[in-house]
Amino acid sequence: MNFEDCIRRGLLRRDESVKDRVKSSLEIAERFLRSAERTFEIEDFVMVQIAAYNSVFHCGRALLFAKGYRERSHRCLIVALRRLYGNDSKLMNLINIFDRLRIQRHNVQYGGALISREEAKFIINYARTLLETVKEILKAYIH
Repeated sequence: MNFEDCIRRGLLRRDESVKDRVKSSLEIAERFLRSAERTFEIEDFVMVQIAAYNSVFHCGRALLFAKGYRERSHRCLIVALRRLYGNDSKLMNLINIFDRLRIQRHNVQYGGALISREEAKFIINYARTLLETVKEILKAYIH
């Protein structure tokens, strides 16, 4: 599926009003990241993955909102981020990891896949890196 398919199917839509939601989406991302970190301490690695993925997802939404779009699909969110931020190679590397985590989260949540301690630690570190990167990109929306 490409950007135009996502638009045509109504899974991505222009909406300038969502720019007002950038800051709250980043706050949600921070809450999910803290939850993932606390959950890691009790070694519930599946829930770490889900909470950290939710942090990552809300970082992605913040980026999308800043460009005046809203999404109705995790996959189309990634498609849109690649289109809208494709000139930022550092961010694109992070978005590629986001896409792999999207698939992993689906397998965990719907297929019963398990997450190792090492994977959980990686996901938390990645979510923290993405959050800091996105906050830097969107610093004008935070203040």
